[in-house]
Amino acid sequence: MMRQHSRSRRARTCLLAVCVSLAALASGCGHDGTVVVNIPQATPPIEAAVTGTVFAPNGDFAKLDTWWCRLGRQLQLFSPAYAQVCLQDLQPARGILQVALWLVDLIDARDGEIDNPRLVNQARTDGDGIYRIVDPIADNLDTCRLMVVVGRDESLTRAFVIEHTTNIDAVSEAVVRVVLERVTKYPPVQLCDFTNAGLRNIRNRAKEAACTAKGANVFRINESAYQRVRASQRVQQAIDDATGVPVIE
Repeated sequence: MMRQHSRSRRARTCLLAVCVSLAALASGCGHDGTVVVNIPQATPPIEAAVTGTVFAPNGDFAKLDTWWCRLGRQLQLFSPAYAQVCLQDLQPARGILQVALWLVDLIDARDGEIDNPRLVNQARTDGDGIYRIVDPIADNLDTCRLMVVVGRDESLTRAFVIEHTTNIDAVSEAVVRVVLERVTKYPPVQLCDFTNAGLRNIRNRAKEAACTAKGANVFRINESAYQRVRASQRVQQAIDDATGVPVIE
């Protein structure tokens, strides 16, 4: 009797162990009874990239100020944003544009001109004026001095890359111009003396100064914004703050 009781107890213990194992197995099973194995998925690496939007008057980046454009403004055939553009009313550029990522050498820029930039990479905008340039160099935005560029000749519009999201418009072009202009003044400073924080402060002041800029095409809006930014005492103060070396006239 003792042996039968012992065998019966061992059988119950084994049965309980089997049930516990089955319950644990069932917790990893699907509804159809198949075993579900949860394998941790590796997190894909984040691509180093610079992205942003190209803005232009009425969204027309390459438009020329032709006779019918002038007539249209006189007859008020265009929207008020076309006739008198405030930078806050700029629209994303339509069409496909080529945006280049440059690495500018400080020696090349010391005369206030950029003649031989290094082309790092480039990409095209989509229909909403958005570009995205993927390149390992964008992993470190403290690299002196990254710049994104669109257009050429009279429509050339640039922006210093100080953030992964960098828009290109008349404000960014004005900032590039006044910074390059400062490099040529006395006491001398170099392009790399402008930190990202300093450039960001200049950009913020430039946006305030350029809001009332007018222009029916890219060339005119860029020139109008530049003149306003260049004349702004707050922008000049931001430039002095960025370099720590006030200009001596």
